Amino acid sequence: MNSNTFVQPLIQDVSFSAAAAALWSGQPISVEGIAGGSCALAVAALFRQGNDSMLLITPNGDSAVQIAEDVALFLAEPGETADEPEYRCCGSVLLFPSGVPRGEESETVPAMTGEAFGERVAVLKRLSRTEERFIVTASIPALLQPVPPPERLKERTQTLAVNSRVDLELLRRCLIEGGYHSTSAIDLPGEFAVRGYILDLFAPDWELPVRIEFFNDEIESIRRFDLTTQRSLEKIEEIDLTRLQPGDCAGASLLDYFPPSAPIVLIEPALFSSAERSE
Repeated sequence: MNSNTFVQPLIQDVSFSAAAAALWSGQPISVEGIAGGSCALAVAALFRQGNDSMLLITPNGDSAVQIAEDVALFLAEPGETADEPEYRCCGSVLLFPSGVPRGEESETVPAMTGEAFGERVAVLKRLSRTEERFIVTASIPALLQPVPPPERLKERTQTLAVNSRVDLELLRRCLIEGGYHSTSAIDLPGEFAVRGYILDLFAPDWELPVRIEFFNDEIESIRRFDLTTQRSLEKIEEIDLTRLQPGDCAGASLLDYFPPSAPIVLIEPALFSSAERSE
């Protein structure tokens, strides 16, 4: 589908263009009489006419997923595939999920392997790259749950790059202190394994694990690999490693990752009070 078939006519509409200009200049607007896919189309058109990121808030998690997928369809570039992880629906649409419910970490999933935890960190890291702009879709519960301050996220993130020097033993200790689990063979996010001068590592915010080969204290290669077959999938030059535990994710909100000028769009605002009561 060519997204311009639907988005461009709306952008060229005089009334809609005036409303979009008002929104991006900091004025509140209200668009009524639309629902379902029409909401996603309007959001995509608004985003196309701006120059900053946008926060899209929905009453619940199901509606956040649905509109994120719909907006992604309207913004997808020709030839773009849909085989992205859920928290990146397309290049400019990010889904910010609700975190693992309080107390669940100790009962059903280890803290560092909670899927939602990794997805939330991945979205925050992408937002912290100020040269990119996104539509971030979040439900009321996801928005209300705390996140680490941007400064803490930056402090706990380091870049591992080919030809850079890294003390493997020091890195191993830092991983353990950061909540990672040392094992003989990694199987889940949040685990790492050291065999001689080879480090297998799977950060919670990564889609795939990596295998890092050292020569003494110098990184010789970094490769993504398949957990099942153990085969290398692609060679990369660098990767960002974040050592952050769920307990560190407090002190800020998702809004702290947006510039003050970023517009906030509420989908079906009349449902928000009931959504808050149900959580």
